[in-house]
Amino acid sequence: MKSVKLQENLYKEAERVSKTYGVKVQDIIPKDLKQGLVVLNESNVLQLYRSRKITFQKAAAMLSIDIWEMIEKIKKADIHIDYSMEELAEDFV
Repeated sequence: MKSVKLQENLYKEAERVSKTYGVKVQDIIPKDLKQGLVVLNESNVLQLYRSRKITFQKAAAMLSIDIWEMIEKIKKADIHIDYSMEELAEDFV
């Protein structure tokens, strides 16, 4: 296991949250960090797709989701879906 130093204010916030939910600080920090990294990764991938730096298929692969889940994420983020018939045909092969 690796250790990480937290800024005092972050640790105090984790303590506050842990008390609210009745969970130990050492349990809540890894769980919330993982959740935050998932959200950050999704946001970054959607931004790459929005700016057309990656394809629809690449975005779905980077998030480890199928095309239907990707469509939902893109719609929720209010991004225009740029997905050609050729790409769709490739995905069904």
